Amino acid sequence: MTTPAGPRGTEPLVTVWKRHFHLATDGSASHAKGLALHRNGAVGQIHAAPGRLSAAVTVKKAALKAALSFPELTAEQGHALTARLVDVPAAVADLLAGRLSAAIADLLAERLPVADDAPAEGGDGAAVSPVGGVSVVPGADEIRFSCTCPPGRAGRVCDHSAAVGHAVAERLAGGASLLLTARGMRTRDLAALLRARVTDTVPGALPADANGTVRADQAYSLWTHRPPRRPGAEDRDGAGAKTGSGGGPDSVDPLTDALDDPPAPCPPARELAWMTEDAADRARALLAGPGAAGRPHDELADVVRVLATPDGVHRIPDAVRATGHDEAALRTSMIGYRHGGPAGAHAALAPTPVPDAVLERARDAVRASRALSLGGIDVVDGALTDTTAGVQLRPGPDGRWFPFTSFGEEWRPAAGCSADPVEAYRAARRARTARPTTR
Repeated sequence: MTTPAGPRGTEPLVTVWKRHFHLATDGSASHAKGLALHRNGAVGQIHAAPGRLSAAVTVKKAALKAALSFPELTAEQGHALTARLVDVPAAVADLLAGRLSAAIADLLAERLPVADDAPAEGGDGAAVSPVGGVSVVPGADEIRFSCTCPPGRAGRVCDHSAAVGHAVAERLAGGASLLLTARGMRTRDLAALLRARVTDTVPGALPADANGTVRADQAYSLWTHRPPRRPGAEDRDGAGAKTGSGGGPDSVDPLTDALDDPPAPCPPARELAWMTEDAADRARALLAGPGAAGRPHDELADVVRVLATPDGVHRIPDAVRATGHDEAALRTSMIGYRHGGPAGAHAALAPTPVPDAVLERARDAVRASRALSLGGIDVVDGALTDTTAGVQLRPGPDGRWFPFTSFGEEWRPAAGCSADPVEAYRAARRARTARPTTR
């Protein structure tokens, strides 16, 4: 059975180690005998030190000490390795968070050209030497064997040092940290080199797997190491930097627009976007301090968010006591939340006060959009109501218009909220057509 290749066609770390180790034994019978010793449990704990991997090997009650030695990585070689990782967002995210994933290990195993004049701080533009290369796995000609047995003391491969090589292969299946340490570079050292390279660069696309799934910890790791934005700096599309939703560096829209819904009982992707945006708002408020102006803590949205979950309906009695709203109002807010997020929950209780001129402009726009002017559109209690059609538009706290349809003596939230009152009105008419006229 073959081992699957790593990222971008790279070979897995274990495969590269096994090949180099086998070549280093130069066809000696000790390679097979060492494998038998390893499988019989003769190799003790492996100790990693710069330039050396060693372990005790027990044979017929005799304890021997065998080791593999090879050169440590130079500073230039370390920069070459980080240059390989910097183009892979998932590797950057994991390593900056202190994780040495299997994908990173496979990338490190690939032999790469070495920069002749790699800068001390990991800048770009270094010349690449066409001769030689670097990999976290030492070359076959770099591996040296030693042991306390007679052949090992003479510097030749023996059964015991070969057994250590096989044990190392097994350990590398769980991660590359052992080999990195032996090459004189710990995981945190490699992460420091990588951090120096990405400090002044914009992270690449979010690391998604083959199914389009983006790991939250990887996205957060890339976000925390993005370059700081200067006041007044322009976004890529030329628009000025903003804060909050709707664009700018802290907008959650680019992270959530293309995501599919997770499996039940997780909230839909749209609700996850609302929660992310709400968390970002609260984080900004905490960072700004208690004296900063901003939106207050939205307790109603918190309550309705919980009620809108699959098991939330059982908590309605507690929510009634906590909020002071009756059960019918809370259920209506739940519908509003599902259609329009926290702003929809508020609009389901009451329209957000806006100037009369805003209501009048919206009414005129809706009137002009109707093919048939059957019935009027009235401005009543801060909302636009078309009694003949049985629909209503309410301004929300986020500047959007929220559609409602009549249901007996109630107004029920409908899908299709929009910043354009005409689009919201059309959504209300569509929902009204699909909803019965009586209870």
